[in-house]
Amino acid sequence: MAEEKKPRIDLKARLGKKTVTAPGGPSIPPPVGLPKPSGIPQPPFASSGPAKPKIDPSNPYAAISADQAPARSEPQAIKIEMSEEVVAAQKKGRGKVAVLALIAAAVGGFVGFAVGSGVERGKGADKALVGAQDLAKEVGDAAAKVEELADVLKSAREKLGDNKYPADEVQKLGGIDIPFSGASLAGKGIGRFKPEIVTMLISFAAGSEEANDQKDKIRSILSGAKKPLEEILSEKDAPKVRWSVFIENGPYGPWVAMQPLPEPFLVKPGEKKDEKKDEKAKPYKWPEEFKISQGGKEYKLKRYSSGDPTKNRENPDIIPVNPGTHDKVCPSDVIVKLQRELIDMEGILRGDKTPGLEKDGLIDTGRALTEKLKTIGSG
Repeated sequence: MAEEKKPRIDLKARLGKKTVTAPGGPSIPPPVGLPKPSGIPQPPFASSGPAKPKIDPSNPYAAISADQAPARSEPQAIKIEMSEEVVAAQKKGRGKVAVLALIAAAVGGFVGFAVGSGVERGKGADKALVGAQDLAKEVGDAAAKVEELADVLKSAREKLGDNKYPADEVQKLGGIDIPFSGASLAGKGIGRFKPEIVTMLISFAAGSEEANDQKDKIRSILSGAKKPLEEILSEKDAPKVRWSVFIENGPYGPWVAMQPLPEPFLVKPGEKKDEKKDEKAKPYKWPEEFKISQGGKEYKLKRYSSGDPTKNRENPDIIPVNPGTHDKVCPSDVIVKLQRELIDMEGILRGDKTPGLEKDGLIDTGRALTEKLKTIGSG
């Protein structure tokens, strides 16, 4: 029996099916040891270019073309998310505090003290430990000043409520300054603290600066308006007549014109007896005549007492206005506004303890922050 001829095997054809792909055909499996490129679309003009070289899948060192090389893995970007406190601080003009904390956090690499027991204790960690100890003392001292400021503001508010000018409190406000700001965070290595502590530090620094600014404004108002405030407060118990009216001809008949008095006078003497006053002195009376300047001229106008107030149109009689009716027409809410400012300021410092509306104040934040920093420093 004649020996049958075996069919000829075309190795190139077989290899070509596995390794060579016509342009636009199925993808070529990557050589051993190289990652498979993914997500890279073929350019629309690939079919007109030269054929891709063959690659031996068993040879990890086989040459490949540039478009078949695996994509380089770029370093993963670190996304830094700022908390609401940082955003709020920037909106209020406290950008320097937020930027400082952000830079410190980036340099520190966000390595927290509570993350594992294998944290490398290098120079940065030692610096952060010392920084935590320093900040614990600084924050503690600042919290004490915040409490002192709150007490002085409360005393001033209570005196205004008793119709007294808070002279002592105004003087004390000039000597109180919360010794903490964004600059206090520099060089303390806060980038190695827990994010919670960094947020609290930023919030406390911004709150301290805001409290100092508001304190200065309140003191400026109280000291700058001392004389009128004292007059307003004193008139709560001893009211004075400051305004008057007189009758003149209007477009369609007589009407009343308002006229401030050159010198206000007491409605009646105070109830407290003046021991130095001579008991035989004349009884208290309202002024009978007033000197009113108008249009470059001075007029002597008498106080109306009886009869027809319109009888003398050239020199009308003056009729005093009851000071108890001032607030109905021209309310003087200076004291009310000042008290509201003091209450709001005290609320920022002490917080709100109302059930269901609890909110920590600057004092609470300072105390809690001091304890947390002491824990880091003792580590």
